[in-house]
Amino acid sequence: MGFFSDLFGKKTCCLCGAECGAMKREKIKNKEYVCNECKRKCSSFVRISEMDKETVQEHIAFMEKREKIYQEILLNSKVQRFESKKKDKGFYFYDDHGFVVIENKKAGVPKENHEVIRYDEIDSYEIYTEMNEPTEAGKPKTFKEDGVLIRLVNSKPGVQLSSDTKNKGAHAYPYNTRDIKVCLRTSEKDTQYADNVVQHLDYIFGVHDNQSALFSFGLNKQQKREMQAQVDMAKLMGGAIKAAVSGEEDTEKLQAQMEQAQASTAAAETSGLSAYSAKADAAEQQVG
Repeated sequence: MGFFSDLFGKKTCCLCGAECGAMKREKIKNKEYVCNECKRKCSSFVRISEMDKETVQEHIAFMEKREKIYQEILLNSKVQRFESKKKDKGFYFYDDHGFVVIENKKAGVPKENHEVIRYDEIDSYEIYTEMNEPTEAGKPKTFKEDGVLIRLVNSKPGVQLSSDTKNKGAHAYPYNTRDIKVCLRTSEKDTQYADNVVQHLDYIFGVHDNQSALFSFGLNKQQKREMQAQVDMAKLMGGAIKAAVSGEEDTEKLQAQMEQAQASTAAAETSGLSAYSAKADAAEQQVG
């Protein structure tokens, strides 16, 4: 009797205090429960069953802050959309602010907060394709679906990256996540947006910036970044030497030169990703 009572009996949500039945809750650490209404505030890509009450509360606060960024900054900003035919799944890139919003609606109650992710929190990405097994021997496989698979930077100490990462300026996502698998079509007749998503991510991460155009004798984008970093560092050193020799230090000018040198060096080291990181930092500071 005790077993069935524990399994199917009503429990109290440790966050809001509401009573919840067996089908309307999730068990977390320390034998506590979170009701579906509170779970709606969490990301679809985390496992709250692996969290304790305090961590779930922190995660909800994190999601609410990201939702504030979406509502106050991203919602009315320029966006590049790549979405499924039903528009229930997709990627929405906000390059002016360094964030992507991932839509991955599932049947049932929708989530309360949007999945708002910094570009520099993306570890790796790839196109995936699934095929149906043949119904008869000798018949070919048929198309089932394709889309994009995203992995975020591991939240464990040390910022662990995958072997195929393109991220040279990693910013850890603060919670362990499942792989983010977003189906963009279930028919080969529909528009193939997976390639577009990957191409845009390649652009963000500067994947092809070290390649020169055919018959081009100039510097490629990455070489220009590295050259700019050297120029800015030389200006900073020259300004510092001049101030030391003359005894007249222009603090504001030297500070501006230092900030410029730091920014251009970061851009060179991260293949341009640092510019998006700075935009994301600014958005987070704006909402407090």
